[in-house]
Parts: sequence; structure tokens; C-alpha cells
Amino acid sequence: MPTGGGGMSVALALPPGDDGARRRTTDRSFEQFLSENYTALERFLQRQCFDPHLAEDALHEALIVALDKWETVSRHEKPLYWVRKVAWYKLQTLHDRQKWKDTVPLENVADDVVEPRTAHEVERLVLHTARLLPAQHRAVFALMLEGDTDQQIALQLGLGEKTVATYKATVRRMFREQLSEGAPDGPR
Repeated sequence: MPTGGGGMSVALALPPGDDGARRRTTDRSFEQFLSENYTALERFLQRQCFDPHLAEDALHEALIVALDKWETVSRHEKPLYWVRKVAWYKLQTLHDRQKWKDTVPLENVADDVVEPRTAHEVERLVLHTARLLPAQHRAVFALMLEGDTDQQIALQLGLGEKTVATYKATVRRMFREQLSEGAPDGPR
């Protein structure tokens, strides 16, 4: 059984009747995709979801769908974008299902946000601020952190480029506000 970059085992199965050469080609192609992209996909989902198990479940569900349609998906110009979009939708679905289960109100999560002094504090501020963002804004933010352009983000999330630019501006404004509110000496 091939293993993805994150240690995930994948049972590669094609419909019965496929010849062995086609199966091996598809297996190798999907395995190559996993080895090159598993970590990036995992990081993308974890930046939007604060439950690593939920992010992992969404990723695995998306990979199952991708494997099932791999012969078609692999012919896309950017298979990573296709899988990312499916993973994002899977994450939204899983998140909506768990929304009302044992959740901690966001207002109680990090009331003590102060000016970050270490990398760990910066990461905490980023997570706190990201929690305040709507789902699409978080997705834009996660892809922004990956270094994707507005055009690439729009393509992956099915948004317009102007919408992406607006969401990015909103994210930046929220971070500035969080920093100025948490800074002991007031706004910068």
C-alpha cells in the first residue's frame, strides 16, 4: 500500500476490469501526487481549521474522492487546485456537522491577546484572528500564506479576483486591528 507524505496509507483501487498496466500507471501517478502535495494540502486545511483531526478527516475524504476520479483529475492543468477545492468543501461540511458539538465560544478562546514578542506569540495571534474570519476569508488567508496569487486563489475557491482582493484587505485590516488593540502602547 503506498504511503502519502504525511504517513497516510492509501488503498489504491480502480474499477474491476482495468488492465494491470493502467492500474499501475494510475497508482504511480497518484502516489507521486501525494508525495509532492500531501504536506501542502494538510497545511492548507490546518490553517483554516483549529481541530487538526477535523482537518485530517477532510483531507482524507478529499483524497478518497480524488483517487476515485484520478484518471480525470490528473489531466487537469492543476490537479492540486482541484484537490484543494474538494478538501476545502469537505472541511466546510465536516465543520458544519460539528459546529454544535462541544464547541468553545470563540469569545472565550484568547481574550488575553497582547503584542507578540516571540514566534509562538505571533502564531497565537494569527490563530486567534483567523478564528474571527468567516470561512471563505480563512480559505483566502490560508492560500495567501501559501503564496498563491489573487488569480490562483480565485480559481481554487471559485471566487472573483476582486472578491479575493477584498477578502485579503479585510484579513489585513483585522490583523492590524488585533495588533493595535493588543499592543500595550496603543495603535502603531
